[in-house]
Amino acid sequence: MAESASDRSEKATPRRREEAREKGQVVLSPEVSPVAVLLAALAMASFGGPRLLAQSRLVLRGWLASIGPAAAADDAVGPMIAHAVLQMVSVLAPFFIATAVVGAGAIVAQIGFAVRPQLLVPDPGRMNPARGMKRIFSAAGAVGLMKAVLKIAIVGAIAYRVLWRAGNDAVAAPGMTLDELLAFTGYGMRRLLIGMAMALGVLGVADYLWQRWRHERDLRMTRQEVKEEQKDSDGDPQIRGRFRRAHRELARRRMLTDVKTADVVLTNPVHVAVALRYRPAEMAAPRVVAKGAGELAQKIKDAARTAGIPIVERRALARALFRSVKIGSEIPPALYRAVAEILAYIFSLRGRPSAEEAR
Repeated sequence: MAESASDRSEKATPRRREEAREKGQVVLSPEVSPVAVLLAALAMASFGGPRLLAQSRLVLRGWLASIGPAAAADDAVGPMIAHAVLQMVSVLAPFFIATAVVGAGAIVAQIGFAVRPQLLVPDPGRMNPARGMKRIFSAAGAVGLMKAVLKIAIVGAIAYRVLWRAGNDAVAAPGMTLDELLAFTGYGMRRLLIGMAMALGVLGVADYLWQRWRHERDLRMTRQEVKEEQKDSDGDPQIRGRFRRAHRELARRRMLTDVKTADVVLTNPVHVAVALRYRPAEMAAPRVVAKGAGELAQKIKDAARTAGIPIVERRALARALFRSVKIGSEIPPALYRAVAEILAYIFSLRGRPSAEEAR
């Protein structure tokens, strides 16, 4: 059964986002980069325009000075053209490099920097005419067509408005000097580009937000997909349960093995058992090496009897140690005196050859 949009009610997980990014599915608005390039060009023209114009004049003067000698010598035409091209490249290179860096930076700002060589491998599916027609006549294709028409309308409206306002001043253009004509033309172009940048900037922001909404919508997942991903990441719950049970069983066996190193086992006498070990040269206070309740308490007592470890019934003390001390930790100072009395009694009995159970 096909999934509907309402089924995809869960937000994309980090793993889903990373997989989409690996495939090149990112939030990228094609309207942002041209606006950034246009703004960069305006900034450079505003601050570096006079310098660029001065350099262009020097190049033009050099060309005009070379026309006479070049016309007299046929073999001088080629070097003159090459030199002129190099001069123009040196003048315009900073402008084109800066705008290219700004355009690339606008793309990186949207999607981040990441190298994906696999995206350069030709994909035959992308050249499928059926898929191409499907993209053209899809909702995204319709939105792209609307954006193109809107941009043309915006540029046309702004150009008409600028030219209409400059119409009266343009009548006096034949009587202007070269500097005045260049200033008049530059002012009109600047107004035109600023108006275009502002309008296209608003369009770019709106397009980026739409692209982001569409990207998030396409990445949404069904609850079943989230469960399957969690299962793949964390493993099957049944397998995890078996591992936990195996780990608990291993810890229990190791604890029962440590009972034989204890000096005494305190009991409740039925429900709780706590095994204590004390070596003055190794530890500052007696340490709990094993503890358990119910069936485990009975196994601790059985292991103590097998190893010849004394078992002493102290109900309140056994319960306090069971509740407050973790396995492998030393007992708290509040219980020093009560435990010391029991250990002193046990140590006094160590000369006897057989294990003894004190009741």
